Amino acid sequence: MKAKPSSEQAKRAIAIVADYLRECQVNVAPVSTFGPLRQREFMGWSRRKFGHSPSTIARNLSVVSSAFRFGTRLQIVVDGFGNRHEVQLLDSAPVVETQAARVAALLDLPEPRAREWLPTFKQFGAFIDRIDKRQENLFRFVILALNTWARPEAITDLRVGAQVDFEHGLVDLNPPGRRQTNKHRPRLPLTTNLRGWLKAWDADAPLAWDGQAVSVIKKTFKRHAVACGLPRFTQGTIRHFMATQVRRVKPPVSQEQRDAWLGHDRKRTAEFYESFDPQFLADCRRATEKVIAELQKHASRPLSARKSRASGVETRNAKKPEKAAMPSKAWGRMVGVTGIEPVTPTMST
Repeated sequence: MKAKPSSEQAKRAIAIVADYLRECQVNVAPVSTFGPLRQREFMGWSRRKFGHSPSTIARNLSVVSSAFRFGTRLQIVVDGFGNRHEVQLLDSAPVVETQAARVAALLDLPEPRAREWLPTFKQFGAFIDRIDKRQENLFRFVILALNTWARPEAITDLRVGAQVDFEHGLVDLNPPGRRQTNKHRPRLPLTTNLRGWLKAWDADAPLAWDGQAVSVIKKTFKRHAVACGLPRFTQGTIRHFMATQVRRVKPPVSQEQRDAWLGHDRKRTAEFYESFDPQFLADCRRATEKVIAELQKHASRPLSARKSRASGVETRNAKKPEKAAMPSKAWGRMVGVTGIEPVTPTMST
């Protein structure tokens, strides 16, 4: 089973809390002792030792809070003989502070501000143009993110056969069998741009290497962003970029449609039937196409499959990647690009 994106952060948070308790020479720490005073001590210690921001401290405390809540809920466990039992680990647990603003106030620090940086169209265009022929998966990730505004894991999870309905023009970002979580994955209308690319790539898993789906691309994205002089450009930046730029498109897109496209609007069951309406999220779909068209003005690499074919750039997966031709010309004169990003499906983040 694939680990959740936050699993490494949770492990790190647990290690930090354990380190704190050891430094405090607390060999046995009952849950009840981690009250407001101990939490404030932990906040100050984290700040002094690691220079952690209020947001990081709050995130680490949220792991503790989750563990406490789990312990106070009645759970069903199966013993070695296959018998099921109801078990509750804790009668009660302290409330843990998990709000970054409150942590900042307790540490007498400025309140954390929402992310303020987004690339300009020019910067984004330069980012795309510097993606070389060995980083085809990175380019495909960008195309998928521009068209769906999806979170990184939803993009790497995408399987065309099970999630894309070309006949009705829909893409369901929630794979069959996956239970919806707080990070809701919506069903969206298929943009003309994405339809063209999916047809051109002709692959069930758009992100793949050596015939296997690629599950993570975080390090590749980060290295490329740093190489472009844009260290604050992350995978999630594209989602925020699109949500911001669509608000500036004329005619304006309603907040209801923007929220639905982002997955923030957990609509009723009727959403399934509404999605077959030709006007389903139509304003948001048109605005998405317009933003991509504007971005194309700042990028020399084709952002549509039609333009890519016209320029002679190969878009399909090679039958045998290891034997694919690797042309050396720059993007402005390039032909026959089939390079695949050298990553493995189990590459860690």
